[in-house]
Amino acid sequence: MKKLQFLLLVCILTFTVSCGQQKRYVSYKVQEGETMRDIADRLDMKTKDLLRLNPDVSRRPEANTVIVIPNPKLKNSTSTSTPSSEKENETITSDATNEEITPETKEDDTVFQQTIVEYETHEVQKGETVYRITKQYGITKDDLIKYNPEYTNIESNNLSIGQVLKVKEIKKTITIDKEEVLEKFLTHTVKSKETMYSLTRFYNVSKEDILRLNPEYPDLADNKLSIGQLLKIKPIEEVNEAENYTFYKDSIEEDTSINLAILLPFRADEYIEKSSKDIFEKNQLANMVTDFYMGAEIAIDSIKKQGVNVHVNVFDTGNRGKNIDVILNENKLENTDVVIGPFYSDKAEVVAKGVNVPVIFPHYSNNQEKFTSSKLVKTAPEKSRYADYLASYLKDSYKDQEIFVVGDDKSESNRLVSKIVSELKRHDSINNINILKPEKGYIKRERFTRKMSSKRHNWVIIASDDNVVVADALNSMIGLPDEINVQVFSPNKGDAYYRIDNNKLATINFTYVSDTFTDEDAIETKTFTEKYLLKNNTIPSDYAIKGFDITYDILMRLASGKNLDSTFKEGVSLRVESKFDYHKKIFGSGSNNGLFVIKYNKDLSLSRLR
Repeated sequence: MKKLQFLLLVCILTFTVSCGQQKRYVSYKVQEGETMRDIADRLDMKTKDLLRLNPDVSRRPEANTVIVIPNPKLKNSTSTSTPSSEKENETITSDATNEEITPETKEDDTVFQQTIVEYETHEVQKGETVYRITKQYGITKDDLIKYNPEYTNIESNNLSIGQVLKVKEIKKTITIDKEEVLEKFLTHTVKSKETMYSLTRFYNVSKEDILRLNPEYPDLADNKLSIGQLLKIKPIEEVNEAENYTFYKDSIEEDTSINLAILLPFRADEYIEKSSKDIFEKNQLANMVTDFYMGAEIAIDSIKKQGVNVHVNVFDTGNRGKNIDVILNENKLENTDVVIGPFYSDKAEVVAKGVNVPVIFPHYSNNQEKFTSSKLVKTAPEKSRYADYLASYLKDSYKDQEIFVVGDDKSESNRLVSKIVSELKRHDSINNINILKPEKGYIKRERFTRKMSSKRHNWVIIASDDNVVVADALNSMIGLPDEINVQVFSPNKGDAYYRIDNNKLATINFTYVSDTFTDEDAIETKTFTEKYLLKNNTIPSDYAIKGFDITYDILMRLASGKNLDSTFKEGVSLRVESKFDYHKKIFGSGSNNGLFVIKYNKDLSLSRLR
């Protein structure tokens, strides 16, 4: 029905335009590499005004994103800045977004003033007391406690020599040119309940980076944020155009109720007479399914405790989903708002055809690229995106490195080598790339070392999952002369790398793309682990974390009271170890593009590079 309504709307709008009615605004399809600033310049308008017309679009939209622009035909002159695709795009114009904003009538809010607080300080000397300091600066003891919450000894009138106390509030009004800041920096406007830690984790920057870029806000050093603050996150030249920096903000609508159905292959009828040892020992599927569900339980409980009324129905889909037809035929999913599962890709398509709600496919399958249903949502990124993501990172990080790409001369590896090389050569400064493939079954170390430079850093990109090729390449990198600096990359950490000692991977700065990254210091990680350990008397497995992340994210988005698809446009969410960067086409399944670039450190810890 919704598809029919959409097609009818397009037909009506097409007819309207064909009849010659001039619109104040038309639609425009963003071209590859274009930014909102580029488009605004050609339209002779400010970037800020174009962004206000398109509040859901980032400053660097993806190619083919449809945005609203002022109709160039309404201008007095036929400037060459008129988009070449104007005639094609104006047929899908909608007046629903026609906000009356033009450069002549806009409200001038590019420059605004903000009050900040700084403090005069006092270093405690020998013999000084709380009373003496308060009298010296004309403040009360309560003021001193309020200004210095980290020094709890003030309450009992105890001071330490050398303590630096804040003793006087100094309010200052600063003027900020918002347009200039937006042009030069990736920015973030602070919303309620956000913390310095949540911002540094999302944008993958350090607190020190934010402090350095925002000296006008000294309270940031004490982790104090103010709603509405415009924070500079990183210089615009360091921003990756392929990365989505829109931060999804959790929100819960009052009196929200969600009906959730979980479809998993528990296969209870087969296991009813077996012991737990017989069920779970050497049974990968049973462990995956059970762990996923136990993680989902923690998520459901967490959402309920935040005031959301969640009704859960759990269904055993049986061996290879044999029970799904019965579940659908008996209308057991009739009053459901969202379905998580089933585990098998072919059955996911069946469920999507049988319901009229989102169906969340909970893990990766080689067949998921074939999904066509608009109701299906893929939670795991496509494997084809990993190489693109790595190449994008390398292009942004390139500083005259010598580049080697290693393949195994098989068709899949050749395709991957070609893809990576082609993408890297789109960088203006990357001209020479060394491509190495096995000769007589292996790659000699000399083929690397004779081209490696001691004056330049060396990148080795392995585009193969062949055990022998991977081992050969990595062994060639270990034990190189001290003056040669090398870093090894892979689009993903496949099985071949699990055969390599982690100390060796750390030695060569092994860097790879992954759909998961766990920040052990994150409060989300610690909270989930504690809850899981308390409830299940064990630490969570990867599938338990996956069960939590997927379930929590979907329920939290639905708790906003909005349509699930519309929340996908509102930004990226980070959970315990997953990044959910959903993209949804009008006719097609939803896809998660959330990936990380991860590097091994010398101490065997992992760092997130992107």
